[in-house]
Order: sequence, then C-alpha cells, then structure tokens
Amino acid sequence: MRKNEIINHLNKNRIKNISMIGVIDNYGIASSLQYKDSLLITAETDHLWAHISSSSEKELIGLLKKFNYKSNYFASLENWMIPIISNDRKIEWELKTERLILANKTEINSNFKKKKYKKGEQIVIKELKSADADFIFENSHYQDFTSESYIKERLELDSSAGIYIQGEPAGWGLTHDDGAIGFIHVRDDFRKRGYAGLIMKKLIADKRKDNKDVFLNVEMDNLKAKKLFYSLGFEFDRMISWVKLKEKKGCR
Repeated sequence: MRKNEIINHLNKNRIKNISMIGVIDNYGIASSLQYKDSLLITAETDHLWAHISSSSEKELIGLLKKFNYKSNYFASLENWMIPIISNDRKIEWELKTERLILANKTEINSNFKKKKYKKGEQIVIKELKSADADFIFENSHYQDFTSESYIKERLELDSSAGIYIQGEPAGWGLTHDDGAIGFIHVRDDFRKRGYAGLIMKKLIADKRKDNKDVFLNVEMDNLKAKKLFYSLGFEFDRMISWVKLKEKKGCR
C-alpha cells in the first residue's frame, strides 16, 4: 500500500491508530505489510519500530508470519496483542502505560508566558535546545527505554517547553516520535509551584497551532501526573505498551 492509502485506512479509526499516524507523519514508512484488514508498518527512529493496526488475532498472526520479526521493537501495543507477538520469545522489557487524549473541543487557558511564583521568582518558559538533551537524559526516569541521541533528535524536530528560573532549568517536556507529549519532569527543588501545568499548556498550544492530535502516555501508578492531565481535560483511551523482545536463540 502507498503512504496515502495507509493513512486513509488508519483514519477510519483515528483514535485507535493515533500513534501510528503520528509516527508516519514524523518519520515516514520504512516498510509496510497488509494481511486482510490489518496493517504493520516499520519506522526508523531510535530503533526500527514495528507499529500494528489490527482488531483480529488471526490477522495479527498472519501479519507476524509475513513480518518474520525483522525487528524486536514493537510500539503502542494493545494488551491482547502482547502474548501473540511474544509467542515463544521472551520479553526483554515492557513499558506499560495509559493513553490519554485531549479532545479538540476542550479549552485550555494559554495565558502562561511569564508569571511570578513562589518567593517572587520570575519564570520564563521557552523552547528547549538540543544542547539540553544530556541534562534531560541524566534526570530522566526512563533511561532504560531511551537515549541522549533520541532526546536530542526530538528537541530538534518538534515542539518542546522548558521552565527556566534565573537561567537554571527547573522543568521540561517535549514530544515523542509519534507526536505524543512526554518527558514531563520538574526537578525536586521546584515542585508544587504549578510548573508542570505551564509546561503542558505550552505543549498543548503548540500542538493545536500545528493542527496536531494532542495525546500522551502515562504509567498507571503515576497518580500525580494523571491528576494534572485529567484536570486539563485529558480522557482515558486505552492501555498500550512498548515491548522489546529478546533475540530468539538460533536467530541473528
């Protein structure tokens, strides 16, 4: 299938396929496979990731046979897909999250450019630079799932937001390869001042300015983050996971 045909197919259920559409928009398609009404595409970002659109166990099995595990990295998997994909292979790691989506009709207050907070601090919010990638990685809780080079690339290619206090980075957020808002982090010394909300509002405004879908993924036990996201109007969509499979013995 051609790229426009794939996008048209995915748009029949845009919410379900929101991550797959985003990665195609941002990185294109390295390869694609179709089995009946199900699709598998690969996209080269920090790894060669396989993205799947399917609602049928039989069709997914057929796709995987055609795919022949050309990559061990699988993105945005629904729960029912994981045992089929892993099959007789062991999972090296799995990042399980809740996908939250912000409806286009939800209004967000965007008056956040500069504001005085605790102890009269004057805060500035602005785009991050690629030079910030190392610092972000060093303060990330997801070092097992990402890299400095991936963060640097995302800062160069898409919207981001950093909170600076007297030139010192206090918090930040950026967008992932599929367009999802992510890496929301406020350093311990600067928490409970509303900075995470400002970062989110900046990123939401940027996405909407570019007519992009607004969604994110959050771990189930991250209650503080979920409280913030729900307060902004995000709604739960579904559980999804990123999975890396171990190399099967006898395979190269």
